[in-house]
Amino acid sequence: MTIFRYALLRGVRAPLSLIVNCMLPIILVLIRPLWTEGGALGFGFMAFLIMSGAYLMSQCILTDKTDGAIYRILAAPITMRRYLLENLLACMVPLTAQMVLLSLLGVILYGWSLTIAFGVFLCYTLLTLASVSMSFAWHCLFKSKENSGAGFGFVLTFMAMLSGMLFPTTVFPGPLQYVGAIFPIYWAMEGLRSVLELGMISAQYWLALAAMLLFTAAFLLYGGKRRII
Repeated sequence: MTIFRYALLRGVRAPLSLIVNCMLPIILVLIRPLWTEGGALGFGFMAFLIMSGAYLMSQCILTDKTDGAIYRILAAPITMRRYLLENLLACMVPLTAQMVLLSLLGVILYGWSLTIAFGVFLCYTLLTLASVSMSFAWHCLFKSKENSGAGFGFVLTFMAMLSGMLFPTTVFPGPLQYVGAIFPIYWAMEGLRSVLELGMISAQYWLALAAMLLFTAAFLLYGGKRRII
């Protein structure tokens, strides 16, 4: 698990990653109006932080690519699959801990039922998995952090507008309501709305989780074809 430990340390030591993955989520959860008033914007903002944090944690993939470390790693008896999976696990650990904290604080501060807390935790965890996998695939397309960061910022803004992260997709006319379905975050928001509105785990919720798992598989398959080299 050497790759896992190294990737985890690199991820959590990066100042910006530490802020996005540790400090901002705690501050966000403590801002009560975001979770109790109107459309509960806190859920959308948390999804935005998850995708941003996943991208920052996964930058070690791009670093290994740009400085040539990936060639030395794969020259050892380490497969691309193992390399990706250990990096995936390293990214998931702090992000999943963040989701556990969110669920606990939701129960304590906002009176969520255990069903809602579990539903929120599972939905966000699968969004985290899909986001990390998407970041891996994204890094395969670039050779510099600058270009990767600029492009991802644009895509993340686009997703925020069309996926229902900040406002319901019902405000869009006709077919535009479903354009965001090409992004995993759209399905995360659908799953969250389902469990929050119904107060139970429904078929619609499980459909949203299944969609995020499919996105995860597709992104990992793309990144696992040695395209990162």
